[in-house]
Amino acid sequence: MKRRDFLSLLGLSAGSTLIPAPVARLIRETCVLGGQPLIIPPRSSKSSIIYAVHEYGDYHLHFGDPDAEPPLPTWEEFIDSRGVNLSNDKERSEFLQEYFGWDPSEGEPEPEIPLSEPIDGWAEDFYMEWDFEMHESPMAMAYRYLADLPLGDSGKAFKGDPLGRLRFIEGDRPGSNLTYVEAPDLATIACLQHRLNELNENIRIEIR
Repeated sequence: MKRRDFLSLLGLSAGSTLIPAPVARLIRETCVLGGQPLIIPPRSSKSSIIYAVHEYGDYHLHFGDPDAEPPLPTWEEFIDSRGVNLSNDKERSEFLQEYFGWDPSEGEPEPEIPLSEPIDGWAEDFYMEWDFEMHESPMAMAYRYLADLPLGDSGKAFKGDPLGRLRFIEGDRPGSNLTYVEAPDLATIACLQHRLNELNENIRIEIR
């Protein structure tokens, strides 16, 4: 068996990196023919973990515990992230109207913002749909981490079928902000682990 390539897809660009023949043969025999995972861990025992969670026939990658409850920011942190200056009457009024439903035309007193408490209501919905799904979820963090790595030689293709294929997805349907990396099979995960080891990233993939 000749050396096989591992193809990384990022948006509309593609790049490949060759997998050495002995590793490619082992991945093919174990993952493709045997249907078993193959994770060759990094040398360090203190490696970080990317979880590959089997969902809907594919594996979604998570940099962080996929079962952990999302930590909500406090109102103070949320206000800072939006760049709102509460000392500015106009900015404060617009913020209170948008997230607290305050109507100054009714003569209502300004609602008090519980700065040290976690956000709720519309602010929580907004945070989960935009900040969390696009940037701070374990799936989004895996996307942004892997997208910054030279997983493949951009624009370079090799002859033959790829042994693995990653899909980098931003919004899987109209109106969705989900940002994630998808691996269709165990061979792709094995190829990714091999490439991470080559790059000395000290990352171990754990399959769930």
